Amino acid sequence: MEQTVSTVQKKSFIKWLLNQNVINDREIIWLLNFLMGSEQMLRLVHFVDNVRGCKRAIEINVAPQTPDEFKYIKNSVRTDDPEKAFHDLRLNQEKTVYIKVNLPSITDCPEYFSVLEDNPSYAQIVHQAYGKAAEAAAGAAERAYKEKSLKQAINHALDIGDEASFYQLTEELKLLRAVSNSTE
Repeated sequence: MEQTVSTVQKKSFIKWLLNQNVINDREIIWLLNFLMGSEQMLRLVHFVDNVRGCKRAIEINVAPQTPDEFKYIKNSVRTDDPEKAFHDLRLNQEKTVYIKVNLPSITDCPEYFSVLEDNPSYAQIVHQAYGKAAEAAAGAAERAYKEKSLKQAINHALDIGDEASFYQLTEELKLLRAVSNSTE
């Protein structure tokens, strides 16, 4: 199964990741900004859940109250220096790079699933491994969007004094919350 993730989606995910303010190492941030700013590199970057067997890969581990961990793998050579990775990536912009991001609860984020691809060197298929989690994350995002829209509509009904719409929308919101609570 081959997925096609656009450079726009990849750029959006990197921007989202940086906006989470969970990466503290400025060199890793610098490297991610470089990737985000290069259309050529974004075409070569693939986000995977496992870098096993990849000839060129980056692994970023972020955990609360611990220093960020970084690994860059090129063939059999490994380094934990993001600056060395940056220079290699900058000088070799024709080979694919696989990136694995480990951070708390990333598997609950629809942003993550929007860019996750299969690792061609590893037999596990993303959809089989994360299909239910991705569907649950997407469902949660959809419910959050519906709830936000209903709240805005309720506020508008209050603003214009439309009592009938207010009561109808409030009932819809209660029903949405009841359904959400029963599925969790």
